[in-house]
Amino acid sequence: MTQEEFDQHVLHMQLQGYAVLPAILTPDECAEGIDQLNRLARQREQGGFELLFNKARIFERSYQVPQLIRFIRHFLGADALLSSMHGSILPPGSGGGGLHADGAITGHNRSQSLAAADGQRRITSHIIALNTIHCLTPFTATNGATQLVPGSHLYDGLDLPADHLRQARIVAAEAGSVLVFNVNTWHGSSANQSEAARYAVLNPWRRQWTRCEYEVARLVKPEVVDRAGEDGKIIFGQGATPPYLEMWQWDREQGGPKGEWAHLHRA
Repeated sequence: MTQEEFDQHVLHMQLQGYAVLPAILTPDECAEGIDQLNRLARQREQGGFELLFNKARIFERSYQVPQLIRFIRHFLGADALLSSMHGSILPPGSGGGGLHADGAITGHNRSQSLAAADGQRRITSHIIALNTIHCLTPFTATNGATQLVPGSHLYDGLDLPADHLRQARIVAAEAGSVLVFNVNTWHGSSANQSEAARYAVLNPWRRQWTRCEYEVARLVKPEVVDRAGEDGKIIFGQGATPPYLEMWQWDREQGGPKGEWAHLHRA
């Protein structure tokens, strides 16, 4: 990705609330991801599609591509956290269930967290979180690709923007592309009217100081963190884990007890 292309994607995110980054995964990586999702589909009711970074090496690629991480950190900061990682298989005849904006469970749109002083308005001045959708198969106008309302990330109301059905746009993307969008952008899957399933991996990212969907710092396998290199502890938020000991016993950089208190470490 050239600097000019990067700047164009940044501008599109700022104006429209989303961007499509091409060629993040190779065709072989997409094929491997599809194979692994098919394998994990048999365990779906037991969490097979959750925390995928722990379940197959191919899914670790989702945060190992420098140009994607650079784009995410441009908006969320150098210490941005991976909030979770989900699998998605949309069979023929499914999808098209309407639009929504994220953040109602753990984010700034959570009803219990809205203060009277908010005046029923969302935070739109800054990007609080991003969603990324890795397209393992092409996203088309007929196979359940994500649809969204361009510019709706700037709408500060808690309800759908007026005339949203007319404004909604299906975002087409090639296999290997990543759709990145502001969590404030109203979106949802379109109907899969094709004869084949649509495959994707969904990775939400958060600012370091917000609440994530999972405590991935405690759930991620140590070998997965090691394979992520020097960024591993940042991406999985291990340095952001709040202390459960007194501060003089706590190593802020490591996100755990200091050496002499290592016996109090929590797995």
